Amino acid sequence: MSEYAQYEGEYVDRDCLVNALVEQGYAREHIEVHETPQQLIDFQGHATHYLDPAGDKAEIIVRRNHVGGAANDLGFKKQENGKFAPIISRYDTGKHNTKWLDGLKRSYTDGVMQKAAKRMGLKLKSRTTVNGKLVVKYLQN
Repeated sequence: MSEYAQYEGEYVDRDCLVNALVEQGYAREHIEVHETPQQLIDFQGHATHYLDPAGDKAEIIVRRNHVGGAANDLGFKKQENGKFAPIISRYDTGKHNTKWLDGLKRSYTDGVMQKAAKRMGLKLKSRTTVNGKLVVKYLQN
């Protein structure tokens, strides 16, 4: 039997999180976004109760059939502090491991930066990688 692990919430901007999931390989049409948390489902099609006796729920969900193999749903639950925290089955940590989470965080952070730059009226000048770090330069319009 699998169980879920809930990670620290880091994601505030829901749209940037969804875009980051798309960049990590999930089709936008396979990512559910809900205003109220919805039940997560395990690999056998049953409602899960690993983290919450009343049922594990999340507002952003990639259903198990889109995660691949005998997977459980992948969820992101909005915390009291407004941040979305990943809920990942321990069984699925082979796919959703530290490297995957790091990639998700990079994509998310890049999306948040782009959104902020646009709001401030900045125009992208260049994107380069220096010593393994992304360097982004903007110009004022």
